[in-house]
Amino acid sequence: MIDKNSEQYLNFEELWEGKTPKGVNINKKNSFRSRMKNSCHQEGLEFSKLNSFLVYSGLSKKLDDDAIKVNDIKVSNPPRRHLRNF
Repeated sequence: MIDKNSEQYLNFEELWEGKTPKGVNINKKNSFRSRMKNSCHQEGLEFSKLNSFLVYSGLSKKLDDDAIKVNDIKVSNPPRRHLRNF
């Protein structure tokens, strides 16, 4: 599912480990992981490296097969009564 040789994953891996041209920066690593933790919780996902990559890459925002989008809100099946199209 995830191409570990893609440029996006390699960029994510560097940020996850806190790698810089001069070595490893612990503050950079911790701040990135903190942002990913907050983003995962906002998406309703448990914090992990895999879920963090899904949020980072934007794959978590793609709609499921049974989901519809009303304005900016993702609604799963079945939609609420007032949102159904009659």
